Amino acid sequence: MNSIIQNYCSDGWNEYIEFHSKIVQVKKGDFIFETGQAIEGLHIIHAGKVKITTKNGNDTERIIRLAADGDIIGHRGFGGSWKYSVSAIALENTDLIFIPLKIFNEAVIANSSFAYAMMIFFAEELRESERLASQLPVRNMVASVLYNNYEVFGFAKGSETKLSFTLSRTDLASQAGVRYETLVRTLAELNTEKVIKIEGKFIHLCDIEKLKSIKEGELN
Repeated sequence: MNSIIQNYCSDGWNEYIEFHSKIVQVKKGDFIFETGQAIEGLHIIHAGKVKITTKNGNDTERIIRLAADGDIIGHRGFGGSWKYSVSAIALENTDLIFIPLKIFNEAVIANSSFAYAMMIFFAEELRESERLASQLPVRNMVASVLYNNYEVFGFAKGSETKLSFTLSRTDLASQAGVRYETLVRTLAELNTEKVIKIEGKFIHLCDIEKLKSIKEGELN
């Protein structure tokens, strides 16, 4: 069904969860859920690509996460008012496994390993949110979103440098938290330095170790 449930729930619980789950199909550009909507369950991406967005103080969209096959989305609605604090939008036609909230809660209570895995997942999500909220230099942020694109979506089949899915320049700027013009200028600089190669709307990561060093602030 999906790796996190297969790995951390018993066979019986895998069958139980699968029986009560359903496949949801969402077209490219459509919302999977929106901010303020009441949470009814958890989604796990079966096949597809998704961006998670929030609203800034000036009501502009900020991408805070990318997600692909096997990733969990919708957990940010848990607790409090039990309403989504973020929105999820399909970047391409996407199939998701929807697990009703009641079934998910039962699985967490009955499977301690699954509960622990979810706790670690939530902690990692919190750490990434804190990093995004920090005021990093523009080059670090742009390098970070490019590296994140690689981590989530990987390279294109048969290529060792070309991203399998390159976000639009508008989305890259949104995720980096910078102006569109600043994003384009920074990409051009990284291209000149041969850290990346721009090929139309596509991007190649030519020196991934250097990109990672820029992301982590080891290089300017």
